[in-house]
Amino acid sequence: MFDIPSNGNYQMCISVSIGSHWIGLILTLERHNLIAKKLVVFLFLLLAGCVNGPLSDRQAFAGDDKIGFQPAWTTAQARADQSLDQAVPTPETIIGHAMGDGAVRYQPLVRYLDALADASPLVSLTPYAESHEGRTLYFLTITSEANHAKLDEIKADNAKLADPRKLADEAEGEGIIERLPGIAWLAYSIHGDELSSTDAAVQVAYQLAAGTDEHSRRLRDELVIHIDPLMNPDGRERYLGQLQHLTGKIDNVDFQSMRHWGLWSAGRGNHYLFDLNRDWLMQVHPETRGRAAKILEWNPHLVVDSHEMGALDTYLFDPPREPHNVNLSKTALEWRRRFSADQARSFDRHGWSYYTREWYEEWYPGYTNAWAGLQGAIGILYEQAGVNAGAVKQAAGQIVTYRDAVHHQAVSTMANLESLRANRRDILHDYASDRQWAVDSARSGTEVFLVSPMADRALLNRFVDLLSRQGIEYQFAAGEVHAGNVVDALGTRLDSKSFPAGTLIVHAAQPRRRLLRAILEFDPHMTQRVLDEERESLENHEGTLIYDTTSWNLGMAYGLDAYWADTITDVSAKNPAPHLPALPENPAAYGYLIDGASGDVYSAAARLLEREVKVRVASKPFAVGEQEYKPGTLLMRGHENQADLLDLVRASVADLDVIVRSAETARSTDGPDLGGQRFSLLTPPRIAIATQWPIATTSFGATWHLLDARMGLRVSPIALQHIAGADLRKYNVIVLPDTWSPGAMRATINEDVAKKLKRWLDAGGTLIAMGRSAAFIANEKLNLSAVRLRRDVLDQLPVYKEARERERSAWHIEVNADDVWLDKPTHPTAEEGAAKKEEASSGKKANENDLEVAKRWDQWARLFRPNGAFMAASFNPRHWLTFGLSGFEQERNQLPVMFSGDSALMSKYPVHTPVRLDEADDLRLSGLLWPEARQRWQSTAYATVERVGYGQVILFASDPFLRGYTEGTGRLLLNALIIGPGMGTSQPVPW
Repeated sequence: MFDIPSNGNYQMCISVSIGSHWIGLILTLERHNLIAKKLVVFLFLLLAGCVNGPLSDRQAFAGDDKIGFQPAWTTAQARADQSLDQAVPTPETIIGHAMGDGAVRYQPLVRYLDALADASPLVSLTPYAESHEGRTLYFLTITSEANHAKLDEIKADNAKLADPRKLADEAEGEGIIERLPGIAWLAYSIHGDELSSTDAAVQVAYQLAAGTDEHSRRLRDELVIHIDPLMNPDGRERYLGQLQHLTGKIDNVDFQSMRHWGLWSAGRGNHYLFDLNRDWLMQVHPETRGRAAKILEWNPHLVVDSHEMGALDTYLFDPPREPHNVNLSKTALEWRRRFSADQARSFDRHGWSYYTREWYEEWYPGYTNAWAGLQGAIGILYEQAGVNAGAVKQAAGQIVTYRDAVHHQAVSTMANLESLRANRRDILHDYASDRQWAVDSARSGTEVFLVSPMADRALLNRFVDLLSRQGIEYQFAAGEVHAGNVVDALGTRLDSKSFPAGTLIVHAAQPRRRLLRAILEFDPHMTQRVLDEERESLENHEGTLIYDTTSWNLGMAYGLDAYWADTITDVSAKNPAPHLPALPENPAAYGYLIDGASGDVYSAAARLLEREVKVRVASKPFAVGEQEYKPGTLLMRGHENQADLLDLVRASVADLDVIVRSAETARSTDGPDLGGQRFSLLTPPRIAIATQWPIATTSFGATWHLLDARMGLRVSPIALQHIAGADLRKYNVIVLPDTWSPGAMRATINEDVAKKLKRWLDAGGTLIAMGRSAAFIANEKLNLSAVRLRRDVLDQLPVYKEARERERSAWHIEVNADDVWLDKPTHPTAEEGAAKKEEASSGKKANENDLEVAKRWDQWARLFRPNGAFMAASFNPRHWLTFGLSGFEQERNQLPVMFSGDSALMSKYPVHTPVRLDEADDLRLSGLLWPEARQRWQSTAYATVERVGYGQVILFASDPFLRGYTEGTGRLLLNALIIGPGMGTSQPVPW
């Protein structure tokens, strides 16, 4: 058994590690008497280390009877065992303690990785990224010396299997499969507060490097094993620092103790508090970008993703329950079930608890193992009960130690490696066959993803860069493109459509077809079974079974004018010229204009304002000469600025994709003149972002990263609890990110704090709130906004009939899938019926009974709230909050918005609603949206702007920059932050 025993106990190993060198002895025993057999077997067990003295003398893993794994002892006495290479340092000699005695810190970990690579020719160490806090991320490669000598050849051979177009013929592929080692990528601790797997990675690395037993040798001979021991060093170090601070002299096994939780930011996210296990599709952060590049370079056949979960749980591993992403290979899912069976047998030998197929599903393709699965690997997930480097007393009274947690993770890894080794040839055959299917359009289809040329070049550049990072091939059309059977991101279908030169073309028939489809297809559908189970859970008030967002596609997230077509005409490709800033060569007579179409205009504005340049923004379209400009264009008037204005402009836009033009006159040829009132003076934003509990860490982190890392703006994160005592005059923008707890918000921003915020708003401040924080602000008692929650302004509706119908429905679930996926429900909802009843009434005021019905229906409908669905919204192009919105054909003035939560915002004049959700029949674009949700959220406000004194309140019904990648609605947020203080408020004239 692969074992980390507990100190102070004795143990008899029931399962025996049997290497190939013992097989002859076992066969010989068959011919002798029983006593002799028992004696020799006992001696064998003793030599193998399975009959032990006090376990305090061991810090070890013992062998597993299935895989013939010999013990990796680490004490001086144990190392006399010849099954280990004495030249390879044990973890405790470098780190200072045995694995399982405490969580390893980053610096000791790196020292041990270096020492292991220096000591063994079987090990190499490769840096692959640097975190935001400057910590280098590494992976170890462990394989035989013979394999190490030809790693480049192995990688090149595997690249041919990954892209069969590179193979000369089928025979070459078969030859590669025969000789190619299986390639494993073992990934640990992507969440920094999930500690045990990094320590397990260290012990596994030691065993694989030091083991001289037959099984260790076979693993190294037949596999190339990459170990990524710590995917989130910034989060882990932050968390371990917190735990050190919160741990007293006497350790505490109470899982509710802060010693097991850490503080508000904890360690789950990286420096900017992003969940890196959701960053694989977006690749916003350097940790993900570096890691993804290496995985794409190696094309592993197995990827392990090791996690922790709640302290009172046991152990969860593959396979996932439904829903499965529709693009996952059924063959790969079957392999995951087989790996799971092997892993279960390893746990059964120890008598450990575990489970599969419960809360973990794999609809969202952005987890580590799911993303790897879409690349063709067998992606495996673990979830160990987390004890935070200590011990926890569980519900049945048993104490689970950190040593136990590390032990479970290590056993899982070794079981998976053996499964890969034992099935290597079949797995490689299936891997190669799946990639052959991907490139064969006759078998996999000819679909094409297209993006029309767009004015926002910076946005398109970011999208194309992301495609490259995902390993997806694309081209730009040199001429006109004709496409057949076309559908756009808003669901409009056309028999044919023509696209101009410069259109982005992505053919689905390419090696990474599964990933391509998963991240770009508009509207995958769950199965009837999943719908039935989800509905049953919701109607019985058991909550959603969906673990993550139900939609995610990049075309909608980026707000692209994107399409899928069944076929296109053959077109030649062109490589577009690199986009560099277009700059005037000589000083202008009047000033300079920066086209507002590019998303980089916000960085330009922020930098110019930081350099004390007076910047104005156009609120109406205009033309100078033959050049047309849209609202959102920046104007720098020469007479309002210093003589070196051109130098300041050049310095501000040097690395940005913007177009700067000279204005030789204030006279326009169309629209407002440049010296008029349609060019508002921007106010430099002085931004505070609320942080600490109960602010949602990921929402705060996305906004902080956008402003700090991407925009280069100086911002002040301030604790929500400190607003009561803070000098708010320092700021002209306060951002309230989404919150985990509106109730806790009420306790923090009480009536006195609300009055303080009201005075600050009256003086010209801009308050921006999103998601549940926006719902909190939409409270009449706070007197901060005229926006209200739907539940608080219900019209009067009908009686008790719905309750009986719901009860029967909960007992006998019958879901009509057409109600979910089709544009128009096949039968009216309860609310529609109520509306018709009210319409048919005499027009008299509805009675109190009708209001109670409306309240009950609204409460009922909130059960079916969206969980990360894309909805269609219409926007007002005249309002400054929508400046620069592009992508979809402008005459439609629509964009997809990602929506989660149960808050429906209601607004009416004088509140402005620049973005409003569409009618029920047209509302759902992608993801799960029940008919009740369509009815409840139709025509509600997505983004509102209202004047409060000299200031303004801006509310977003859902986080507009979710996970740092919803670029379409992210532009709304940038307008609010950068343009808003000047456009939406009244600032005093300078003294």
